[in-house]
Order: sequence, then C-alpha cells, then structure tokens
Amino acid sequence: MIVTSFVNHQRSKLEHKNTLELKKIEFKRTKLEELHLLFQKWEIDLQGMCLVFIPVYKGANTAENAMKLSTENRLQEKGDFQKLQTILQLHFPELFDDFGNLIKLRDDVLDYCRENRSFKRQKLDELIKTQEAFDNKAKELKVMMAQQASE
Repeated sequence: MIVTSFVNHQRSKLEHKNTLELKKIEFKRTKLEELHLLFQKWEIDLQGMCLVFIPVYKGANTAENAMKLSTENRLQEKGDFQKLQTILQLHFPELFDDFGNLIKLRDDVLDYCRENRSFKRQKLDELIKTQEAFDNKAKELKVMMAQQASE
C-alpha cells in the first residue's frame, strides 16, 4: 500500500510538472505568434510608406498626398507598436537590442518620407538603399523570432 501510494504520488508530480511545462510552451508560442503579427504590420506599414513616396521623388505626386495615402492604408491599429515593444521586453528580452537596431534603421528610412523635405530624384536611390538595409535587418530579426519557437 505504501509503495503504491508513493508511486502514484511520484506519477502525479511528474504529470503536474509536464502539464506546467506544456502550458509554458503554449504561452510562449502564443506570445511569439502575437509578436510576429504585430511585427509584420509594423514592417509592412513602413514598406507601404516608402512605396507611396517613390512617386514624390519622381515628381509625380506631392508629399502631402503620399502622407495621406500612407495614413489611410495603415495596417497597425492604435497601441500595436506599444504591444510589440511590451511583448519583446517582457517575453523575449534577448531580441530587444536587435529590435532597437532595427528602430534606428526605420528612423533612417522615415527621414526620406517627411513632408518638409527636399525631394530630389537623386535621393531616391538613397531611399531605396536605406529601405533595403531595413528589410534585410527585419528578415534577420524574423529568423531570430522563428528560432525562439524551437527553444
């Protein structure tokens, strides 16, 4: 009787431990999925802004119209960026520095997409190169996010 009770207790402890571990993995995966969706929206919004500013550099549109278009076509909702940062800080702090580097690249891209800027055609190549640098770093960060799923 004592042996059976001990074995049942050990089995219960092991089942409880496994259940907790499974819930932890499920929670992490849920947060990772949410992070990825928020990141995608943020990334696509910046790409969209660049696309609507290309005609401005070619003289085919105004910066005011480009800003209006990018605002109307945003995927992000109010508070999405804050959620993105919060999830990174709380659940994936190992990615936060890389995200900070990506923010700097985003700021470089946004410097080319401001209304009160001089839009000379030769600056278009700089915008494209800056956008490509952002895209490459964003791809690296997405790979790092995917690696989190297997850890």
